[in-house]
This record gives sequence, structure tokens and C-alpha cells, in this order.
Amino acid sequence: MSSLALLPLLAIAALLSLATAGVLLIATHSTPQLAAHLAFALGAMPLILAAMSYFVPVLTRSGAAGAAARWPPLLAWTGGALAVASFATDFSPVRLSLAAALGGLAALSLGAWTLNRTRRMFGPRHRGLDWYLAALGFLLLALLAVLLMPAFPSQRNALRLFHLHANLLGFVGLTALGTLQVLLPTSLGKPDPAAALRLRHDLKWAAVGALLIAIGASSPLPAAASLGATALALLGTAFYVAVVLRLLRAWHAAFGRDLLLQLHGAAPSLMAATLGLLGMLALGAAHGADWLPARPAIAGFVIAFLLPLVSGAAAHLLPVWLRPGAQGPWHQALRARLCRWGGARGLMLLLVGLVVTLA
Repeated sequence: MSSLALLPLLAIAALLSLATAGVLLIATHSTPQLAAHLAFALGAMPLILAAMSYFVPVLTRSGAAGAAARWPPLLAWTGGALAVASFATDFSPVRLSLAAALGGLAALSLGAWTLNRTRRMFGPRHRGLDWYLAALGFLLLALLAVLLMPAFPSQRNALRLFHLHANLLGFVGLTALGTLQVLLPTSLGKPDPAAALRLRHDLKWAAVGALLIAIGASSPLPAAASLGATALALLGTAFYVAVVLRLLRAWHAAFGRDLLLQLHGAAPSLMAATLGLLGMLALGAAHGADWLPARPAIAGFVIAFLLPLVSGAAAHLLPVWLRPGAQGPWHQALRARLCRWGGARGLMLLLVGLVVTLA
């Protein structure tokens, strides 16, 4: 099976995993660790790596992805399945370490493949590649935290919190922000001349913001010094929020303020996901101040951000993934069907996710 043929399967699997995780996180009887790993390890991570293997050849203006790009998503899915199985059964540390090792191997191999493609490309490097490499770096850090847990049991909670935030805002968040700046204008068929400049200048602020949040949220310092860790996380949140607001302001200027209110299309769903990320950053700060519990915040992240993001992106890209090559009437007709009510669906998920977080 080619790497491109994997994408439709992983997209459908991710949507099912995310929807199931959202329900489990809302339900009180399920463990949040199981639901979170169903969403991120089994759903989001393999799909993101597969999507990177699709976009990297486009951004490097090189040939289609070969067998080398097929293995990282498969390794990631296997690791995610092991993690979910562990949380569903005996919480086996051996199985969790093996899952993290497989995910790390997937990230390393995809990163090496991306760098190899980048070195061989002609012309200037597309800055979206830098966002992907930074996201893979955060994934490696998040998985390293899992591997360190058995060696440092007294720091297990701090490592768990670092793993969570590095995954959500570093790996998933940076990948999403780097892709959205190209994908949303493409889905509208309109140019965004300022996208390249934003991709070049905003990565450092988003990456530093994600790192500060992860460090601040996971600080093992005693209560007397916790104010410093909180301030660090809030500073990181301010950096990250500034990047998202800059993106939303640019879209407002380029495409109009009614984008979110369109009933159909992939673009309003992607816009809803971006607003969901902004809302979850604000509510995450409230959680850091002990105003909101963690479980509803993770549920809100899945429902208000990941579901409209994956559903909107999949609706636009599935026709290309199913039939690569020149675009024709078949692609247009399928995209129109998939994107029907996309705006209404994205807005509904955004509102439900925010309500779930605040309830």
C-alpha cells in the first residue's frame, strides 16, 4: 500500500477515534488517559505524520513520497494501538515504553526523510517545512518524557504534564498552524500573499510559547515557587495567542469577516478549528489557575479544535488522496458533497467544545 493510499484510511480512523474520545471524555466512568490516547496517539499522531508525508513533496517541489514515507505513520499507529491497549487493560509500563519508542522512531525517520528532501530541493525552502520539523521535535520531546517515567518515578506527574502539553500545543498545534496558513486559502481558491512572511516570523514565537507552557505546566517546584512556573506558562500562552490572533486578523483582512458563518465548505470548518485553538488556549490558562478542571479542557480541545480541523481538512483533501493527478469534475463533485454543511458542522463543534469545557 502506498503512502498516499494510507491517508483516506487514517483520516477516517482519526475521525472515528476523535469522536469516540470526545464521548469518553464527557462520560464520567471512563479513564481520561484512555480517551486522550485514543484521540492523540491512535487518531491524530498517525494522521499527522501521513499528512506530512503528503505535504513535504509538495513543499519541496520533489517527486511523490515513496516507501520511506509509508513506514512512519504505520509505526505511529502501532505505537498508538499499544498505548491504548495498555490504558484499556493493565497500564503496563513496558508496553507504554515500547509505544513511545515506536512513536519516536516514526518521528525520527520522518524528520530525516524531510531533511533529505529539503537538502535536495531546488530554490528557496518553503517555511512550512520548518513548522513540520519543529512539530516533530516536540513530538520527540513528548515521547522522551514517557521513556523517562520509569527511571524517575518521583517525577512521573511532571513528566506526564510535559508530555501532554508538548503533544497538544507543540506537535499538534504547530503542525496545524503551519498547515492552516496554506490549506485555508487553498480551500477558498484565493491567495494569501502574507502567509510566507507569517510562516517565517511566527514559528519562533509559537515554538517558544509551546515550550514555556509545557515547562511551566509541568514544573515540579514546591508551592512556594509555583508562581514562577505559572508566570512562565502564562508568558508562553501570551506568545502562542499572539500568533493565533495574528493569523485570524490576516484572514479577516484577506477573506472577510463572514468566513465563519458560511454554511458549506472546508474553510469555515478550518476557521472554527482555529478559533477553537484560541479558545482552548484561554481556557487552558484558566485551568492553570485552578479555575477549570483538566478533563473538560482536554475534551474541549478534541471537540472544538481537532474535530473541525480534521473534518475540514479531510473534506477538502480526500478527493485528491483518493484519485491523485489532474483535478476534474469527479473531484469537484465529491469535494462539494464532503464539504456540504461543513461550516455549520464546524461552528457546532466549536460551540459544543467550548460548552463542554465550561460546563
